[in-house]
Amino acid sequence: MAAEIVEHPEYATVCRTIEADHDHLVAHYQAHHLGVSKKYRGGAKLAATCVTFYVMRKGAQHARHLVPPFLDLAYKEGSHPRRIATDVCEILEQPVALSIRGGNAVFGADGEPGTVGLVFRQGDRDFLVTNAHVVTDPGVLPGPVTVRVPHSAVEIEGIVRRMDNLGAAEIRSDAALVEVALNAVAPGRFRGTDLILVGYGEIANNDPRRFFFVSKEFVHEARWAAWVPGGAQITVEGHDKTYASFHKLSVIVGQASPGNSGAVVFCLSKSGLVAVGLLFGGALAINEIWVFPIRRCLKQMGVDV
Repeated sequence: MAAEIVEHPEYATVCRTIEADHDHLVAHYQAHHLGVSKKYRGGAKLAATCVTFYVMRKGAQHARHLVPPFLDLAYKEGSHPRRIATDVCEILEQPVALSIRGGNAVFGADGEPGTVGLVFRQGDRDFLVTNAHVVTDPGVLPGPVTVRVPHSAVEIEGIVRRMDNLGAAEIRSDAALVEVALNAVAPGRFRGTDLILVGYGEIANNDPRRFFFVSKEFVHEARWAAWVPGGAQITVEGHDKTYASFHKLSVIVGQASPGNSGAVVFCLSKSGLVAVGLLFGGALAINEIWVFPIRRCLKQMGVDV
């Protein structure tokens, strides 16, 4: 007689079923992991509980080891002729921790948003770089900094360890170094791309390359427009300031907007991403961003590149 199929077994029984043969099931059926969930059919959620085999992708790689439609349930008091349905679900890519990446939103104590630029680890300490004017207003001591991780309720607090002087007569770097809890960042990673930071470079005058920056959940693209060797006036949190020695880039994909400040500008290489600039402002009416050389900003923060 065929074993009874149980649609609503106790979760403890299903967990015991998975744990009893977990390693074999994962290896033999080429699963990334197993879970207890409701069964889906044609995208619709059904009432029946099942053991779900989560795989990177369905398809030819599972042809040799097809997941069985049912598994025997493992009861605490011994064997019963009862089974539970299985399901197969794609996860498409390696899961990642909800860590801070370049492009995430960062908020100073005043609650105004900016963008996380670089994230990196030095020894047993995690850091991010953004603009000094993001973490505080000119003439105001910085308070706690908060980063919001997208698609979750996670908020991570940081402490400003170093920042540029926004009271200088001529500002040539607008950066802040923020320390966050260890393992809070995904070093060298940016929102919207699987590529990783592999180095640092410079923007040349009349540079022909494509440049990118990530902010507000969007990957913007820009092209070089001009180099400004002398001073130009810019309004920073209601204060008129003079910034000098920076590049101007024309945004060709996306729209420059408040909150982009602090984003790292990078370009692509054969091996990954090369950071070249730190975005601090721009002329929004003509969709233009203003960018300091990244190496200069990091040097100001005591970061050796």
